[in-house]
Amino acid sequence: MPPASLVSPASPAPSVPTAGPAPSGIGTSAFPQRPGAAGVAGIILAAGTASRFGSDKRRALLPDGTPMLAAVAGVFARVFARTAVVVPPGDAFGLELCTRLGLEAVPNERCREGQGTSLAAAMQWSIAQPGLQAVAVGLGDMPWVREDTLAALRDALVRFPGEPAMPLWQGRPGNPRGIPRRCFASLAQASGAQAAAHRIDWDAARTVAVDDPGIVRDVDTPADLAGDAKDATARR
Repeated sequence: MPPASLVSPASPAPSVPTAGPAPSGIGTSAFPQRPGAAGVAGIILAAGTASRFGSDKRRALLPDGTPMLAAVAGVFARVFARTAVVVPPGDAFGLELCTRLGLEAVPNERCREGQGTSLAAAMQWSIAQPGLQAVAVGLGDMPWVREDTLAALRDALVRFPGEPAMPLWQGRPGNPRGIPRRCFASLAQASGAQAAAHRIDWDAARTVAVDDPGIVRDVDTPADLAGDAKDATARR
């Protein structure tokens, strides 16, 4: 099943250069902070109920033994100077993870009302950060998004200030999504499951072509955790 996107699918729009193959030994040094990159933060929405999974899927182990949310958070932490994670209230697992990785936890007291409330909590946090010009918002159940994809999205937000940005894999839009500061206030009032669909014109967004099937693959059930991202996506 396609990931529960932050937004409705969009048609291709003006693009920026593709993100190339991920270099070996990927780490912070592989993606140096461009001028202005400090004004772009990462945000992970990780306060969902995971009803289809049957348990807290954020703790589910990937084939390499890493808890899923830890894998997602680690990728964001290596690309962005700052990353926030939206978590349920009283979430000891999420709070410990944020403390260990140096991330900021953003509790969402209304998380059971739908993903839109987590996006609203993320935007309220974003508004309160001085100097923050844009955010890249990802989902806690998409652990196969690559670091070079996040770096390309970050750099697009720096190069084209004020423009939303989204990744494309083989012409298919996916997540994470880049949101400029001018959209924060509107999204801070979001609610429901597809909160950003009608608040941002994604048809006019800057697109970033990437060689990364992870942008269209999420985890709904335990079976989704197995296998290669490209192969699993092709079977859907």
